[in-house]
Amino acid sequence: MITTPVNSPKIDFTPIVAELPIMDFNRTAKTEQEASLMAWDLYQYIRELEIKLKRLKDK
Repeated sequence: MITTPVNSPKIDFTPIVAELPIMDFNRTAKTEQEASLMAWDLYQYIRELEIKLKRLKDK
């Protein structure tokens, strides 16, 4: 059963996500170095989301 939230979200994430670069997180690391680079990419992506969300909240 699919339901809608009782209280709709106050923040629309569509513009935030649309501005971010498309990242492919569906990949497999073959070396420790590749794994660390993938972790760094994910960290940067999440950090960028947090910054954009903070800007949106401050408006």
